[in-house]
Amino acid sequence: MKSLSLRLLLCGILLALLLTACYASQPPAPTAQPASQTDAANHAPVILRVEERTENQNGQVLLHKDIYFTDREGDATTVVHRLISTVPAGIYISRFDDVDITASADEQKLKGLVTSPVACPVVLYPFSLTIEARIRDVTGNLSEPVIVNFACPANPPNSIPSVIFELVLGLGLLAGFWLSFRKRPSEGKPAILSILLLFCSWIPMDFLSSIFHEGGHALATLIEGETVWSFYVHPFTFTGFVRPVVDTAWRFASAYIISILVSVMIFILLWKRRSVSNLPFVMLFPWGAIIQGLQMLSLSGDAYNIMRITGLPAIMFIGLGLVLVCSGIFFLLSLFPLLGLAPGDRKSLLVVPAVFSLQSIFGMLVAHLFVPGSPADIRYLEGGMIINSANNVAIFLPIVGVLLAVIHITLFRKIYPKLPAWLRTEIVNLTWKGLRLPALLAVISVILGLIVII
Repeated sequence: MKSLSLRLLLCGILLALLLTACYASQPPAPTAQPASQTDAANHAPVILRVEERTENQNGQVLLHKDIYFTDREGDATTVVHRLISTVPAGIYISRFDDVDITASADEQKLKGLVTSPVACPVVLYPFSLTIEARIRDVTGNLSEPVIVNFACPANPPNSIPSVIFELVLGLGLLAGFWLSFRKRPSEGKPAILSILLLFCSWIPMDFLSSIFHEGGHALATLIEGETVWSFYVHPFTFTGFVRPVVDTAWRFASAYIISILVSVMIFILLWKRRSVSNLPFVMLFPWGAIIQGLQMLSLSGDAYNIMRITGLPAIMFIGLGLVLVCSGIFFLLSLFPLLGLAPGDRKSLLVVPAVFSLQSIFGMLVAHLFVPGSPADIRYLEGGMIINSANNVAIFLPIVGVLLAVIHITLFRKIYPKLPAWLRTEIVNLTWKGLRLPALLAVISVILGLIVII
């Protein structure tokens, strides 16, 4: 019995070993892959190759990355971009937009084409962006990524046209002053005082306008839960900005809302007590209304971005812009008697363009001397754009000054006697003493502005 039991035990052990060996010799069963992952791998778009081409359009360099791809379902919709790095490192890029795919389904199944473009901005030195690009289809499947590099050359602004314009205008104004006052030197002093008062008043007024406008952007940025990195405000004739950029309609509209509301409140409080000493503050609303109204009429700047995001009709901005420009011109000309310029006084044709030209030249000098190499230039690539805006304003602003002077000696001269007493401003005989406060405010504004820029 014992031997039989031992043999049975040995047979059982041998059978178990045989079964184990047979099981181990079988190939392992394949691991089941989720159906969604399998489908994604089979249906995701495939990028075939990327070709580069460069285009020069009106002096601006356009870089194109032509991406060839296939998609077996023909439902690819978007090229998705992700910024990987910049050279120099640390450059702030507000956004790199995705690109919609317009190739038909049949084209995609064979060989589709979509282009990722970059318009190189006006910059003072070369820079490059390294981007990861992937194609996404309608169900969210993504292709394998490809790395593309956009290398923009240095493209400094051309300041020569603005310099020539200012030289020609300056010679013309000097000739006008000489012809007007060479036989009546006593009338030259009031004109000089008018120029100095308007110049000194304009600087703090422009500084406050910049604070209110960019302050509206900053307020919206904070409301969106972002931290304001840069609050670039100053009293000079070039652009200011706030970073980061929050791409919402409220962010762009808030600049108009805050600047207009605050300037209107100051204007209402001071209008009855308007004088030479508070002229910079009373001018806030009229000049702000003209500039922001012109931006709306041209459908540019913040107005363009609001339309882009909301789809609001252009006629709404054109109508509002027209109201702002007309009201701004009226109230600004109503303040000219504080400059010693009576309605119809032909000195306006020299004084106003001269001040606007001086402002422009001053702004260009500051931009060219202090902006290159500043934080705005290095961190945000805004140096070229800032100098370019100063160049453009050097042509635009004196033209506006000529138009205002012409309206002042023609149309406003006829309107002025018919205005109610509370709208008519009495003509002031200017003195050197009256320029003290505007001059002091101008110096303070320039110092603070330079601190912000540098």
